[in-house]
Amino acid sequence: MKTRFAGKLAIAALLVAAQPAFAEVQKAVPKQLATVGSLKIDNLSVEKAPPSDPKRFYVIDPGHFNMTSQTYVMGANDNKLQLHGLIDGGKLPHVMSSSKFVGIANTTYDRIAHGKRDDYVRLHDTQTLEPVADIDIPEIRFLTGLMERTAALSVDDKHMLIQQFSPTSGVGLVDLENKKFVKTMAVPDCYHIFPAAKQNFFMHCRDGSLLQVAYDDQGNAKQKNTKVFHAENEYLHNNPYYSNSAGRLVWPTYEGKIFQAKLTDSGAEFLKPIEIFSDKEKKDKWGPGGWQPIAFHKERNEIYLLADQRAKWTHKLASRFVVVADGTTGKRLRRIDLKHAIDSIAVTQDKNPTLIAASIEHKIIYTFDAVGGKQLASMDEMGKAPQMIITMDK
Repeated sequence: MKTRFAGKLAIAALLVAAQPAFAEVQKAVPKQLATVGSLKIDNLSVEKAPPSDPKRFYVIDPGHFNMTSQTYVMGANDNKLQLHGLIDGGKLPHVMSSSKFVGIANTTYDRIAHGKRDDYVRLHDTQTLEPVADIDIPEIRFLTGLMERTAALSVDDKHMLIQQFSPTSGVGLVDLENKKFVKTMAVPDCYHIFPAAKQNFFMHCRDGSLLQVAYDDQGNAKQKNTKVFHAENEYLHNNPYYSNSAGRLVWPTYEGKIFQAKLTDSGAEFLKPIEIFSDKEKKDKWGPGGWQPIAFHKERNEIYLLADQRAKWTHKLASRFVVVADGTTGKRLRRIDLKHAIDSIAVTQDKNPTLIAASIEHKIIYTFDAVGGKQLASMDEMGKAPQMIITMDK
């Protein structure tokens, strides 16, 4: 007992002796830093992201189909990678970029992974990233946040269009200006949403045609089909490139044949398909691959296709190369060796475009000079599964 008591006295004496020194350390800590329970928090503020510009982009991390997701708000100015902030979301969100706001269609459940489902649309300020609108919608979302074009903003950013898959095919119309859900417009068994001017949009139908839908503010719609533009055995990747502002659709098959169209309120003008690979390359098993395998630069009229030598039915696996071709003739312009296994690509729309590449496995975002091919920057530890890249269209 004497030994235990002596030990306690020694510890108490040590603590008393340490108190003045601890007080001096407290005074020396900078004001902007804090220790919980000991220092007052001063001079803390939340910074804004810079104004949205052509180098702004968004990376969606669904966390391998987790119940919650994250969207990284990023920039690629000055040949660097900047992380401007983070927006939390629900399961497999659809993220849509605008110079006015970031639009996100979300789904959550009141018991996290089960229970009552809630679908809603949030608009976020592009600088503070705070919500500026929260719009309840029926529980109609086709939970395919990794298929970019099953939700879209209208060309004028006044509406959001959201695909319903079950119990019937439809497209939900959300009035963003008046912050309300309008109605679900019935459509046949068609998929993807490609908006065009004057409140039109196109969808891809099972027979290989496009469905054109013209709608008014109340959701009253008129529909007509285009001609069939591809054969039944020409399988299309489920993440094509589409530009709202240009109405340009660029859509690769599993083998690398590129179908293209210009979509307007007057209809669809189908361009001559392009074979991106030579006969020899096809024999050597070159083909597109990745989750988001195609990008397009409007001003340069260049197609960027993520590709590698691969076995049949491996079109969702990562690739190491990007093949760049003229968007009209299909002439090969260059091939970029990314030197990494890449799942998704996108290209900024400025005069000096940046090629953005995401690796799901390694959780890294890379940027490259889209013309010269040089790697510019990288950022690792990007969540759990950085999978989709959304760039600014206008």
